[in-house]
Amino acid sequence: MAAHAQAVNDLPCRGQPLSVDTLTARTGASVPAGLDDWVRAEPGNPTALAVRGGVEVIRAWEIRGGFVARQTQEQRLRDFITVLGQAEGYCRAAAQADPRDPAPWAYLLQMARGQQVGTDEVLRRRDELEARAPQHFTSQLHAAIALGPMWGGSADLAVDHIRKWLTSAPADSTLPALFFVVQFQRFLREGRGFARDAEVRADGHRAAEQLPARPCATPDEFLAHNYAAAWFSLTREPGAANGHFKLLGGNATEYPWTFLGDRPLATFRGKRQSALLRLPF
Repeated sequence: MAAHAQAVNDLPCRGQPLSVDTLTARTGASVPAGLDDWVRAEPGNPTALAVRGGVEVIRAWEIRGGFVARQTQEQRLRDFITVLGQAEGYCRAAAQADPRDPAPWAYLLQMARGQQVGTDEVLRRRDELEARAPQHFTSQLHAAIALGPMWGGSADLAVDHIRKWLTSAPADSTLPALFFVVQFQRFLREGRGFARDAEVRADGHRAAEQLPARPCATPDEFLAHNYAAAWFSLTREPGAANGHFKLLGGNATEYPWTFLGDRPLATFRGKRQSALLRLPF
């Protein structure tokens, strides 16, 4: 979860960055010291409320762990839902305190799949985020995941909605990389076999062609091109992957490489070298 969560924290909150990952990096499932004091001292401060809500989201996933539900202790699942409920309360209060701020909606979207809120509510939260932070790939990927096959939806459902979102996307948007996010969820559920399908591969190339064709400079661009490079590594197309590796300039994100190996950075480096030499993956 770390890399996906970190992306949300690049959103502005009243002109200040939300450094939730920094706060939770050493505290894990515990509340960082002094944070509750800040919220109590300034109960109507939207930044304090949004940060507190974001911390609860990270804490909830730390408590739950990375295993599927059937392999997770019931107490962990109960605590997970409880903490997500607390996170929602803080984020709703933050959104009310500053209706312009996208950060609460980013966190509400990030927690949606854990809350199993259903398709309509996922889409509503995504639309609220889009209204405040248009084209923010690293937050909107949580909508794609929530609609996808790992969380009760399907790849077809998620891709259908992504296509609708892309109709209003400007040139050089990173949102086309949402296609790769969904397909990696499908990979986790089904394995590699579907990636040989001609239509799926063609959709991947169309998505890649719409991404910014310049060296990466923003968190959205780095994550989007990491997803594209990893996808073409999965489909064993080194030539296509190489173009995205070049734009990344050696910068790897934890996800999606962790889906392809236990050591994400080593996997990234190995696939990049194979792509450079046009070697089979």
